[in-house]
Amino acid sequence: MVERTRKPAETRRAEIVAALLRIVGERGVQALSTANLAEEVGLTTGALFRHFATLEEMWRAATHYAVEKIEATFPEASLPPKERLLELARNRVRLLGGDAGLAWLMRSEQAYLVLPEDAVAQLQVLVTRSRKFLLGALKEGVAEGVFRDDIEPELLLVPVMGTVHTLIGITGVHRTATGRKPSTERVLDALMRMLAPPE
Repeated sequence: MVERTRKPAETRRAEIVAALLRIVGERGVQALSTANLAEEVGLTTGALFRHFATLEEMWRAATHYAVEKIEATFPEASLPPKERLLELARNRVRLLGGDAGLAWLMRSEQAYLVLPEDAVAQLQVLVTRSRKFLLGALKEGVAEGVFRDDIEPELLLVPVMGTVHTLIGITGVHRTATGRKPSTERVLDALMRMLAPPE
């Protein structure tokens, strides 16, 4: 007879959250069911609900996990504006580009339909903070002559955020004319050249 060791509750909860995000990130929210989730973690459905009372609680835990991870991507506010912007972009691409579940949670409109209202509110606060952080770096960079001043910082924010979202995007979709996926650094370098003051 094989002796099973029971994992600590916090370990199991973390595994459930990771499995939930993995399922929605790789197969979409329609593939998520308590049966699939339990199977992914190696539990029975009943055991799953010993760790979380409801699927809603699981979504809250997944959101809390995502918020913690995203919060850690904000660089020091004391960095110069260009470095601050680039560091945030690199950190987000590294984190979300390597985790389809987190990317889905942060970027999918479906997430706002399935998450509890308080979880949606948490994500919206994070999105607002991200926009303010980037806009602050752009405004400061414009004032210092690092970024162009012939376009309003609010408008410059659109290609900055679009570039980050594109770099995070689905693997294989964004390719150059040569058929290769462009490197993050090359794309960010091109973005910085577009943001630079005209000569």
